Amino acid sequence: MGLHDRPYMQEEQKRYGGGGGGMGGMRVGMPKPTGVIRYLLIINIAVLVASRFGEGMVFDLFAVKASLWWQLWRYVTFQFLHAGMFHLFFNMLALYFLGMHLERAWGSKRFLTFYLLCGAVGGVAHVVMTHALSQYAEIPLVGASGGVYGVLIACAILFPHIRLILLLFPVSIRVAVALFLGMAVYNVLDGIITARGGGGAMGGGVSDPAHLGGAIVGAAWVWLGPRLRSRMAAGSARRGQGRWQKKLQRGRDEQQEINRILDKIRNQGIGSLSDSERRTLQRATDRQQQDFR
Repeated sequence: MGLHDRPYMQEEQKRYGGGGGGMGGMRVGMPKPTGVIRYLLIINIAVLVASRFGEGMVFDLFAVKASLWWQLWRYVTFQFLHAGMFHLFFNMLALYFLGMHLERAWGSKRFLTFYLLCGAVGGVAHVVMTHALSQYAEIPLVGASGGVYGVLIACAILFPHIRLILLLFPVSIRVAVALFLGMAVYNVLDGIITARGGGGAMGGGVSDPAHLGGAIVGAAWVWLGPRLRSRMAAGSARRGQGRWQKKLQRGRDEQQEINRILDKIRNQGIGSLSDSERRTLQRATDRQQQDFR
């Protein structure tokens, strides 16, 4: 799958500094790639070069195949395989210009988790659609487009000021996203209708279900992620508070029992204590001695 129809990207001049010039006060920025982005670029390029020496074997082992859906490692490894130079170029170009915004905002670890999750869910979406339509289970799925679509959606939500060059014209990233998603949805629906009617394969070499899967995860991560993390943090705080309150209550209960035993000794003498009361008093004495050490 690829992003062959998507040219990227001219960022705002002020984002990267420098003088004036360029269309609409913008110029092509070439910032230094951030940490994870740099490694992703290097790994993807290296894998493409290495796979030229055994492409069939590499795809057989690491690409997503609907017939081998249960081999979970494929949902990660397929994201580093590409069908050719142009396939790699457009994916990496989008990742380079857009991914750095997210890595700077979220940090490297969180961004990498997000990127790989979007791609993995894209692979799952491709497998589900392939099985649903009983199509081409042995054709391998490769490419980073699921992750890139997730990055594209996240940037559109969080950084609407970004502008892309689309067919030689600068457009808002949100306009571009609407066009990309619209085409992907149309292609999926058209493919379903065609397949159900006994026509050809869906997608024409591009897995739009994988694109949409990555996009859905990207949107859910940005919109729902903060709410889920907030609820989890609140729940953790409540659980911690509950444990502390229980500990305090146990301490109060133990102190009341000690006071009762001491009153009994004062009124009836130490010989009146039961074995259980003696053990309770001894434990309290031991704890007190430890506190003073």
